[in-house]
Amino acid sequence: MRGRWLALIVAVLSAGVVRPQVPSAQVAAPAPPPRAVLDKYCVTCHNQRLRTGGLALDVLNLAQASEHAETWERVIRKVRTGAMPPVGRPRPDKALAEGVVSWLEAELDRAAQEHPNPGRSTLHRLNRVEYHNAIRDMLALEIDPASLLPADNAAYGFDNNADALSMSPAARARPSCWSSLANSRLSQPRPRVARRNGTTMPMRQRSD
Repeated sequence: MRGRWLALIVAVLSAGVVRPQVPSAQVAAPAPPPRAVLDKYCVTCHNQRLRTGGLALDVLNLAQASEHAETWERVIRKVRTGAMPPVGRPRPDKALAEGVVSWLEAELDRAAQEHPNPGRSTLHRLNRVEYHNAIRDMLALEIDPASLLPADNAAYGFDNNADALSMSPAARARPSCWSSLANSRLSQPRPRVARRNGTTMPMRQRSD
């Protein structure tokens, strides 16, 4: 009998003990999409109505980010350096901001790989050294290009950069160089060519 009462007392005491509940593993909420983050922290100022800084992000389609790559590159720089959103305005935490700029970078990189844009090719004129070599190779003439053509512009340490070798008014205003070349070529003796038997004969000049 005593054993039954003892067992009943133990059962009642065990039922009254409050066991600490072990919290279940919390599942992290998924990060909001980039558009939602931009709308919350950026579009409030950079919209079509205010155009703060000349920027309106509410009219740009993130699905076609590559069409406004320069604008999004600007956004990436400002957000990554912490310049935007400005101090005193609501700002996303560092992980959220980094997630948005990383997504933008990946989109721009993907578009650049799928549709590479090497840029335009500038019409390249000859500089003075190249012009000298071309006249020597084609006409067998040794000329002094410095006396015929103005000095070449240089860019990034090179004087054969196509972007710097524009046709200046000084170069266009010196047609005398072409007549000088023609006179120099005509005043030279006719070249002689060797026959197989060792004798040389002057080359025939064209009658026209």
